[in-house]
Amino acid sequence: MAVADQVSFVGASRKLGLSATTVTRTIQSLETTLGLFLFNRTTRSVHLTTEGAEFLSRCRAAISDLDDAVAIARGAGAAEPQGVLSITAPVVFGRLHVLPVVTGLLNSWPKLTVRLFLTDRVVHLVEVEIDLAIRIAPPQDSALKMQKIGEVRKVFVASPAYLAQHKEPQSLEDLAAHSLIDIDECATGHSEWRIGGKNVPSVRISPRLSVNSVDAALAAAKDGLGITRALSYQNHDFIEKGQLRRVLEDIPTSALPVFMLFPSRERQTVNVRMFLTAMKERFMTGNF
Repeated sequence: MAVADQVSFVGASRKLGLSATTVTRTIQSLETTLGLFLFNRTTRSVHLTTEGAEFLSRCRAAISDLDDAVAIARGAGAAEPQGVLSITAPVVFGRLHVLPVVTGLLNSWPKLTVRLFLTDRVVHLVEVEIDLAIRIAPPQDSALKMQKIGEVRKVFVASPAYLAQHKEPQSLEDLAAHSLIDIDECATGHSEWRIGGKNVPSVRISPRLSVNSVDAALAAAKDGLGITRALSYQNHDFIEKGQLRRVLEDIPTSALPVFMLFPSRERQTVNVRMFLTAMKERFMTGNF
């Protein structure tokens, strides 16, 4: 596990406080016992083989279960959160919902320190030394531990001023007659709004405005430019304040799961558990 995490025998030896020779011989002995190679080695790099990646995933699960058993036996479930907890989350979701949880935990636990990394790109948890990640999509990395903490949906919104001047759409086809604001990473000006999964209807749109920022799209909608579509948590506050209003509410949209992922529970188990509990409680408020 250490060699895979560090992508290096030398790095693993430093992490474990062992000599590089000891680490190398231990891996060789394990490979001999298993009858397969766990790593592809070159003079410059060390990478897992396909068999090695599968073996690593099962080792993480086994070690995690063992750590849990030890923690329960020692009564660690009641231990005080302390040390550094590193978290990554999408920018808007992190600002609106992760940051309030973090500040609440910091106010409650004086020995706890948090490093919050907000980005909309997927980061490799081990490479950047992140303890856990919030992701809004089905996770792709089976080697990570994961827990679902809730769901969000994409909804259509427009300002009351815009809707007062234009006939409110009653169907997806009605969108063609409206000014649309699209959130598109490349801001290409042509997009497709898919309402659910692969086998559900979608509508091809030619937006009047394409932006690569959720905040910008919602600001434009709030100013009366037109209709946009964003995740429910992203526009919740605007709707609560009466600055935006939902449209096409009768059209069902698919739910996007919100997962918390972490590479292992070797470190700061109490911190991770405390954060997970707090995030689940926040989802129970229904403000997503």
